Amino acid sequence: MIKASRMAASALLAFGALSLPAHGASAQTLSTSAVECEYEGDLLPNPDDPGSFFHCSHGVAYLKDCPSILHFNPVLKVCDWPEKAGNPAAGQGAEFDPS
Repeated sequence: MIKASRMAASALLAFGALSLPAHGASAQTLSTSAVECEYEGDLLPNPDDPGSFFHCSHGVAYLKDCPSILHFNPVLKVCDWPEKAGNPAAGQGAEFDPS
């Protein structure tokens, strides 16, 4: 019974980690005052780097990176493939095939 519960909990954790939006991206301790947070928990694009974004927490904008070759999608507010995030030229030349 305990083994089945642990397996179910592991499956839920794995599914939860896969379905997380950009919040699950690795965070840097760096913050900036150049970005203004209007709403708590807001996710804002980084105008200097499409592979990162700002996460607003308690009025402070924290810089976070998207994993690997992904870019921040400002419409969906998740890390996404460059062409889906609005950066079609950035996806060219990538060696990784998502299919």
